[in-house]
Amino acid sequence: MICKHVYKRGLMNFKRFSTFHISTLPSILICAFLIAVLAVSTGCGEKNDEKAGAADQSKAYSREYFADWLKYRSQIFELRYPPREDLRERAPDIGNKCDQIMALLSQMLRMRPPETVYMMIFDNQVEAEGLFGRQVPFVSNDTIFYEIFAPIGAPITELMMKRVAPEGSQYAFVNEGFPTLLDFSGENYHENVLQHVENGTAFEIDSLVNNDFYLRQPYQQRREQAASFIGFLTKNYGSAPLLGLLKRDMSLHGAMMMSTKRSLEILAHEWKSTLAYLAQPDSALIKAQQRQEDDGE
Repeated sequence: MICKHVYKRGLMNFKRFSTFHISTLPSILICAFLIAVLAVSTGCGEKNDEKAGAADQSKAYSREYFADWLKYRSQIFELRYPPREDLRERAPDIGNKCDQIMALLSQMLRMRPPETVYMMIFDNQVEAEGLFGRQVPFVSNDTIFYEIFAPIGAPITELMMKRVAPEGSQYAFVNEGFPTLLDFSGENYHENVLQHVENGTAFEIDSLVNNDFYLRQPYQQRREQAASFIGFLTKNYGSAPLLGLLKRDMSLHGAMMMSTKRSLEILAHEWKSTLAYLAQPDSALIKAQQRQEDDGE
């Protein structure tokens, strides 16, 4: 009797369960269909947003994207900037400073300056980096995308380095150090590095041949030390060592021996022993940078 009673109750429950699901099946299917459509449309929307963002980034690399910006032409540079009165007033000083930096670079790299360099000047770093999806300033072909508060010499130096060596030096310290040396930020990198040497925290110049080692060093310190060593080379031995380091088929040791007739070890010793002199405010490069800073104020 118990089994028969349980069987009847189970059969009744099954019928109610079946009736409920069969009656609600169309609603469930409709809901599932709507959810699927929503998911697909959302995914397509996200993909369309990504495509639109990528299209905006691609267009932003074109000068036509900035057609409604104001323009100022210096001897070499065409500056473009948002229509703001303070930027309009600063444009001649910025253009003059860029021309002087270009003249110095052309002399150091033994090459003619380009006829025209375009510089897009942003007054908002967050907006600029949101537009391009990358850090600003940067260089693309003959155009510098520049943020108004960044050191102005670094991207100009990078542009000229790419004209000498499109793929850059095989040595990371050259690719970072030379733009840092000529960033015209007002920093005395020789003095900063001298403190590291005196504190015993400087790394050995001999290790610059090892990119992996160099890139593991603290970012700011390695750039300062690379800038200081390249500044030492160009001051004492002219442009030849730097030009040798930009040749990808020449080793660091080979470039130093060919351009200075000294080994890297000897040069490292000379660099350390002359740091105090290089750090003096009357150093020719530091004086040139200071003149640029004074002119820009």
